[in-house]
Amino acid sequence: MEAFTRTTRTPEPPPGLDALTGRELEVLGLVARGLTNAEAADRLFISEATVKTHLNRTMTKLGLTSRAQVVVVAYETGLVVPGE
Repeated sequence: MEAFTRTTRTPEPPPGLDALTGRELEVLGLVARGLTNAEAADRLFISEATVKTHLNRTMTKLGLTSRAQVVVVAYETGLVVPGE
């Protein structure tokens, strides 16, 4: 299944993904992998409040309203790959 998902067409990134900062992309990736805000903060050596700020700005830029949508966007754009 993993090999198939890598060889299928690459979905177009949602509008605004290129507007994300490097840190916002990092937070997006960690949250999409199931980490809590506190766990992401520990990994990135930043405060939990900063993770929340990055996540909220990311969601606003991408027009997302839930963490579930964050996960979908991360997988659809290839930011997070199944099995990695």
